[in-house]
Parts: sequence; C-alpha cells; structure tokens
Amino acid sequence: MNKAITSNLRPQLLGRMTQRAIVEALKSQGPISRADIARLTGISPTTVSSAVTQVLNAGYIEETDAEISGPGRPGKILRLAHESVQVIGVSVEPEWCEMVVGGLDGSIYKDRLLKFLTPNTYGRLLSEIERHAKPWIDTPNVKTLGLGLSLPGIIDPSGDRAVFSPNFHQTDDQRPSHDLHDRLGFSTILIQENDALCLAERRAQLTGDLAIIDYGGGLGLGVISGGRLLGQHIGLPRELGHITIDPNGTICGCGNRGCLETLATDATFARRVSAKIGRTVTIDEAIRLATDDPSAFHSEIEAVIDYLAIAVAATANLFAPPLIIMHGRLLNILPNLLECLATCATVRKLRPFREKCRLLKSTSTKAQGALAGILDHLFEELGPLLPTNA
Repeated sequence: MNKAITSNLRPQLLGRMTQRAIVEALKSQGPISRADIARLTGISPTTVSSAVTQVLNAGYIEETDAEISGPGRPGKILRLAHESVQVIGVSVEPEWCEMVVGGLDGSIYKDRLLKFLTPNTYGRLLSEIERHAKPWIDTPNVKTLGLGLSLPGIIDPSGDRAVFSPNFHQTDDQRPSHDLHDRLGFSTILIQENDALCLAERRAQLTGDLAIIDYGGGLGLGVISGGRLLGQHIGLPRELGHITIDPNGTICGCGNRGCLETLATDATFARRVSAKIGRTVTIDEAIRLATDDPSAFHSEIEAVIDYLAIAVAATANLFAPPLIIMHGRLLNILPNLLECLATCATVRKLRPFREKCRLLKSTSTKAQGALAGILDHLFEELGPLLPTNA
C-alpha cells in the first residue's frame, strides 16, 4: 500500500477501508482465519483484529469453529454472515414479481423463493412487496440488512427514481426504493433490470467483462467492463431495443414504430404464434406449443432469431465483450438454437469481432441480480477499497 496516500487519510476513513478489505478477502477466499486475512491484505494482525471486531458487531461477518481434524481445540474462522442476517432481492416485471432471500455470502435460501402476480398500480405494488417480505423480515434472531429492487426501463442516474418504462408504466416517475425504505425501515436500492442481470452473471460466470441481452418482454442490454457497470447515465447502453428497424412496423410500448424489441423478443414470438393459430396466447403458452412441436412453428422461430442476431451483432460491434449472455426463453425450444443464433450474428459482426464474443444462455434471474445489487451497496457503504501498489 502506498504510504504517501495513507499518510493523508483520516484514521476513521482508514479504519473503514480496513473493514472493507476484510470483507473483500472473505468474498474472494471464503471462510478464513484472522491470520489469513492479515497475510492476504498485508495489514498488521493487531489492526485486523480490531477491525474484525467492528465488522462482527455490524453483522457483516460471523465467527465459527474451524473444520480441522486432529488433536487440540479447533481454531476460529471468519465467514460472511448467512445465518444471523439476510438480504432480499425483488424483481418486478410486467406479468410477475419474484422475491428471493440470501446471506451476505451470496447464497440463496432455497426455502425463501416466491413469485406473485404484478399489481396494476404503484401503491399495490409496494404493498404486495411489503406483505410478502414481512414474514421473512420477522424471522426470529435474523436481521434484514437491505433489499434490492430490479425494475425495467430507464432509472435516474442517482438510482433513486424510475424515470420511464415502455412496457411497465406503473412505476414511471416514482421513487420505489425511497418509498420501500420508509415502509420497511432498512436500506433499499433500485437497480435497472439489465444491470441486475449483469451483477448476477458476474457472480455466476466469475468474470467482470460481459454483456447481457434480455429478450423477454422487451429487449434490454447491460454491460460490465473491468468489473464495473457501464452506462449509469440515463438510457445507455440499456435501450438497444428502441433502435428503429422498421419505420412502418408495429407500434412499440415507447410510442414509436418498428423498434427492434417489437421484432426480437419472446413477446414477439408469442404474437407470431397467436397470429398463426388464430387466438391470443401468452409467452409461456407459445413456448410450450413450440417445444411440443417445433416444426409447426419453424418460420416464427426463424424470424425472431434473425432479428435477435441483429441485437447480438450490434452488441459485439459496440462493446466487443468476450462474453454475451442471452436471457429469455425462446432459445430453450431447441438445443441448437443458441448455435443458430451465433451463426446468424457472426455474418453481421465486424470482421475483428467474429471470433470473439462467445455466446451463452443465462443461468441467473433478475431477483438474484437485485440481491447481488444490494450486497454490492452494503459492502460499498462499509468503506472504500484499499489502494493497491501499482
């Protein structure tokens, strides 16, 4: 650590940075001892011991016996808290809301997962989130430290206001994180849904460089580069779906015609299937029908894949990420659809990017991303990262 930097830091700030360093060591290494933390961080054992006490008292970490066989008393190890505290992740989408609960180590409690229908008013949405979370918040001997809320659309750069959502207007110009904080009494953050997916996949894929394309109801884009989310200012790079592809096309939820998301999503596929069979079907039903008989809906699948390839190629040409992750359901209809999408996208990429930008299907949910978002927020509140030597 650079002494010229630390010499100007106030002791209180340096103490917070030490606490953050302890948490970061546990995040990267898992359960370890105080001595291990001192060795990994280069901080003196005395300073580590003092900071550990403070982080234990804050509830961020827990102390337990080491699982070591042999004679003598087992030593003590530290781990990120997952028994005495919890955090909540909530994703809100036009049809469904999902809620998950987990520990500070990122683990998800399998017995605390639920989905409920999305209310049609803002007030009812807040009430339903509070109602479903309350039994978990009231769990004896467990403290809830925070809630992350994932929303579609454009989020104010401060993260405090939902500005506009083309497909979910209940939250337009509202402050759901502020309002939920008032109801629940603990830290609550708002995160754009594609950013949430990025944070979840960063954990799942163990990489800080990726893009995610969410092609469910709308068409959204999130990008992480060097471990940091891009485009925190209003609108970019999330609104890939509102690039005009067909000026005379279908009216989009944003009010324009022929946006890419009217052509390249699960919702588009459901509309095409509805037109083919002569009755309106949901996305779930359209996917089920096509999974049962893919050949009957070959042209509908192919049409959406062609436009989805435009989104993939545009992402590659704009950001050149090493990994592009697709979040949606259409690609699950047939085992080779991801490969077909990759082939279609390759011819639209600029030549230097054709062998890059590996394509994968997502393994995470937006609720898990919301949980990852509140974890990042809590750790950042604990203190800034210690500077490292160049």
